[in-house]
Amino acid sequence: MKKTGKKTKPSVADLLKTPSPVASPAVDSPTIFTRGASSSKRAAFTTSPPRGHRAPSSISDLRNFASSGVDDLKRRIDRSHSEILKDLEASHSRLHKRFKMQTQAYQQVIDEADKEYKKVSQRLTKSRDAMKASYEEFVAEAQTSASRACKTSMVELSQSFEKAIDSLRNRYGISSN
Repeated sequence: MKKTGKKTKPSVADLLKTPSPVASPAVDSPTIFTRGASSSKRAAFTTSPPRGHRAPSSISDLRNFASSGVDDLKRRIDRSHSEILKDLEASHSRLHKRFKMQTQAYQQVIDEADKEYKKVSQRLTKSRDAMKASYEEFVAEAQTSASRACKTSMVELSQSFEKAIDSLRNRYGISSN
């Protein structure tokens, strides 16, 4: 065993030694898990004498002593196990709540993004429709003015050409057929 100036933890070999029939000091008694008052809630080894301790005088006393120690150890392990499970369930619950809150926050961001996307999409659709209507109106005006120009200009041009031709005929004395 390693000695560091602090209380040392007994090894397995120390626990298996048969105590002498003489009254052994309380410090040499086997150690069992005990619950410390530490904030980390971890089991600690301490050297505490068992209740009503007397040196075993026969094999059956030793067997009873070992059996009660094992039973005590089993109870402490079961208690420790239940506390660990309780801590694990509490941790799982906290993680589940945190996950749920983050999921809700992400869903809210997604919903806001969807709303913004719909607004932008509607504005683009309105703008596109306005441009389309404006373009159709422009094309219709251009077509009507072009057809009006063609109709009036052609008639006017044809009349001015006929006048010019008539004046040339008159000037040169050519008769019209």
